[in-house]
Amino acid sequence: MNLKTLKEEKFISSPYIKPKRYTYEHKGKKYSWDFICAKDSVSILLYHIDLQSFIFVKQFRIPLWYYQMNSKEYKENKNLGYTIELCSGLVDKDLSLEDIAKEECIEELGFCPKKLEKINEFYSGFGSGVSKQNLYFAEVSQKDKLGQGGGIDAEEIEAVYVKVLDFDDFLKDTIRNSLLDYSYFWFMKKKAKIYNLA
Repeated sequence: MNLKTLKEEKFISSPYIKPKRYTYEHKGKKYSWDFICAKDSVSILLYHIDLQSFIFVKQFRIPLWYYQMNSKEYKENKNLGYTIELCSGLVDKDLSLEDIAKEECIEELGFCPKKLEKINEFYSGFGSGVSKQNLYFAEVSQKDKLGQGGGIDAEEIEAVYVKVLDFDDFLKDTIRNSLLDYSYFWFMKKKAKIYNLA
């Protein structure tokens, strides 16, 4: 991404989010609550059985970049705005959640898992807005590799392979959300013995 072209513009509308404001009365006083309606999403923890590795996504996120640029804790560097995430996508098509999840795996990482296992579902952003995140697990091998991945349109996605046994060290300098950690703990509890990793 060419950061020199990055500029703020006046927000008018979006197909992805809708800002809302509700007012109410409590004990004789009027209050308001602002929030955003956002689309639900799917995320997939991919495990490569041949490499004994997770496959994550490295991606530039403008909201993260904005936060870092306006925080005293961060100094500008080549990784500003980049995060490590699970393969994920919005529920914005008239398809099943599993089909959307498989489509995201192909688009972002080039793998098409044969089977998806539902891990859990979560509600996020109770204060600023609520959406549901559907979390899946899938194992893949090189036989499931259909293409290069890398995302579509303006996405710039890089596949990151992390050996399960190196995960703790990998986290030390990694910017991520809590879903990455949750997925790892789930894997270690439910799958590590199956793959002779515990």
